[in-house]
Amino acid sequence: MKYLAFSIVFILTAFTRVTAQNLDGIDKSLSLSKMKTRARIAEETGDIYTALFYYEEVVRNDSSDLKALYQVAEMQRFTRNYKAAEVTYGKIHEIAAADYPLAQYYQGLMQKMTGRYEDAKQTFSEFRKNSAALADKTFKATLARDISGCDSGITYRDFPQNTQIKNAGKSVNFPHTEFSPVILDSTTLAFGSLRIDSVIYYDTRGEHYEKQPVRQLYEAKKVKGQWVEKGLLEAINDPAMDMGNFVYSPTTDRYYFTKCTKNHHGKVSCAIYYSERVSGKWSHPSKLPDPINIEGYTATQPTIVIDTTSSSAATTTPKNMPPRKTGGNKPVPKPVVNTIEYLYFVSDRPKGKGGLDIWYTSYNASKKTWNEPTNLAVANTPETECTPFYHVPTQTLYFSSNGLVNAGGLDIYKLEKDGRRFGRPENLSFPVNSPQDELSFVLADNAKTGFFVSNRPGGTPFFHETCCDDIFSFEVIPPPPFVCTLDLSVLDVAAKNNCDGELLNINQVNLKTKAAEKDTVRLSSCKYTVSLAQHVKYTFFINKPGYVTDTLSFETRDMCATPTITKSLTLVPVSVSMKNSEPVIETPVEGKAFVLKDIQYETNQTDLNDEAKAAIDNILIPFLKEHPTDKIIISSHTDDVGSHKYNENLSDQRALKVMQYLIQKGISAKQIQAKGYGETKPIASNINPDGSENEIGRSINRRTEFLISK
Repeated sequence: MKYLAFSIVFILTAFTRVTAQNLDGIDKSLSLSKMKTRARIAEETGDIYTALFYYEEVVRNDSSDLKALYQVAEMQRFTRNYKAAEVTYGKIHEIAAADYPLAQYYQGLMQKMTGRYEDAKQTFSEFRKNSAALADKTFKATLARDISGCDSGITYRDFPQNTQIKNAGKSVNFPHTEFSPVILDSTTLAFGSLRIDSVIYYDTRGEHYEKQPVRQLYEAKKVKGQWVEKGLLEAINDPAMDMGNFVYSPTTDRYYFTKCTKNHHGKVSCAIYYSERVSGKWSHPSKLPDPINIEGYTATQPTIVIDTTSSSAATTTPKNMPPRKTGGNKPVPKPVVNTIEYLYFVSDRPKGKGGLDIWYTSYNASKKTWNEPTNLAVANTPETECTPFYHVPTQTLYFSSNGLVNAGGLDIYKLEKDGRRFGRPENLSFPVNSPQDELSFVLADNAKTGFFVSNRPGGTPFFHETCCDDIFSFEVIPPPPFVCTLDLSVLDVAAKNNCDGELLNINQVNLKTKAAEKDTVRLSSCKYTVSLAQHVKYTFFINKPGYVTDTLSFETRDMCATPTITKSLTLVPVSVSMKNSEPVIETPVEGKAFVLKDIQYETNQTDLNDEAKAAIDNILIPFLKEHPTDKIIISSHTDDVGSHKYNENLSDQRALKVMQYLIQKGISAKQIQAKGYGETKPIASNINPDGSENEIGRSINRRTEFLISK
């Protein structure tokens, strides 16, 4: 998307000061026509905030100007003000959907970018039903990818990795933007930043040109657990140009880094430079030649990969970093024999897949030339790929992309190397990724700590909470072992221990990957014990001729409350479970009464426990949402302990609790009827033939039945 390209190639947010007295940077005395002209010119030159301010002023003066209002939404999106953009797009869709058909799509996209995945999916689905824009195959594929991205986001949100995230702090992160963290050693961090903390307006016209601040490279030290900025990296910075994305090569003893410039049309162009150490001093920066830097195209964000078969090869680890000050006298590391240096970088050059792609080339040491770059096809898409980082110890390439199935805008991915080839991109999931943008991922040699850049809430905002990129640190925390055992007992109402040798069906669905497995085991002594896996939905049932199928279903999302879960299945003969020739079944079927086994109550209690809510969430609510015209009758029953009046009131309250929970979950009250019957409709005997109490029968009678009808 356009606004992503702005941040990646360092579009400067240049505000044009029209009059010295006007401190907010725009001239409100202009006519609406001239304001729109100013807004259009600002937009064309990459001055998005000035464009936004002018369009907002136009709308304030003429609320009927829908073209200006739509441009407000567009500028809000480009400046990553997702919440405001969602509201504005929604307003446009509500009043002029036919004139602005894409407003609903962008409304859904902004919902996705704020993490409201369920709302976004619904908005995308409504858009897909009604939009003629889907005749465009490319756009149709984009929409499908966005919907899948919402599903991924829900999974990442519900099953985050065990990683601690922390903002690098206000000494590193200023209100504007930070980028390109580089780990120099365990206590030293280099990074890029635009060090301004307030809105300043500059006249960029030729006759009144004012020098604007540029992005520079800085160094920070870790002091008492906090990162503290220590000043500029003098050896590399060019105070006249935007600087960023530097990397050191121990093989050639060079720094590679990016310089960017912006022309009067607002187009940013970046090129990769290098500085090498000669006689202990760093040389004046030189621009890498063609075929890396091509006239008219951007080359940026270099990263170095050292390929060698020697175990003593140099790497890009901090121990090989040279002094960071000009004139350092540290001995030059000797290049390793038979070592090939690869340069990975980002470019919009021809023959790519589209947008910004990742490319790589190798250095011919004997000829001192670079080979023709190759497109890293396994990573690239027609959208944007950027900020590659190669982690030598694990032979893994990390990069950001907005062209895959993303949970946010730019997500961070990794490519693991298997021999000479990379595998498929793998999303790093939450909490490293988020619904917003993540890029510039770097990982320490220990593969447990590192940094990345994000515009997520919780940073140091300039205009709004997601406007600007901050540097975040992370630490991978080993998860505690998941220890959970199921002790399952099977009870046969008709004959004790008549279940030996019966086949127990076991269905498993991985809640993260949705992968399903099925298995069967034969019962021994009517019991089954198994160690459970985390994040799995388990379903256990027995199909026995002449018996009602009882089902046990639960999920292991988090740690077990206790190391052992004790559950049971009850085999009830059809002859016992029949009532007025209507069998009790366990899944929603129109015209049939069914019981959700996990809706059980403590003695004399009416509240739904977590298992009961899970059963309703997983079985009943999806069915009712798929059949919104169907009605459901809730019938609650008790055993025969206590008076009829007490049991009737207790069952009424239990049925009402279920009804209230369904309404709370979005089911219409018009679909629901609820009534308690007390002990008047048993489906099993409360008394054994010998006159003793039948606890199994009583437990069967304490139930809540559901009946679906039109």
